[in-house]
Amino acid sequence: MFTFFLSLSFATEDSAKNIEPSLSVDELALTSWLDSQEENMLTLLQRITNINSGTLNKKGVREVSNIFSQELRSLGFMMSRLPGNFIEMPSCPGSNYNIDVTDHLLAQKEGAGNDYF
Repeated sequence: MFTFFLSLSFATEDSAKNIEPSLSVDELALTSWLDSQEENMLTLLQRITNINSGTLNKKGVREVSNIFSQELRSLGFMMSRLPGNFIEMPSCPGSNYNIDVTDHLLAQKEGAGNDYF
């Protein structure tokens, strides 16, 4: 025998406040800052997604890397690159297939996690 239970719950706005913990002052400040940055974040997202940066497009991958490097530098990160190289790929017998991988971007920042918003 199969038994099915359906439970309906109706909550008012006041009862929902009791269920979900309220945000701390720091969390409210962070969410407020994130809300204020929505247009900038969407513009950046559109900019990087409109670049053809597939695995085999070294120029496009480098362009996206340069954008992230610029953004991270503006936040105080030190940027460096680790050289890419050729990766030999398994392939069909008799063929020679390698991928020329672009450099890797490394972002570093010292600190104790100060507030940035």
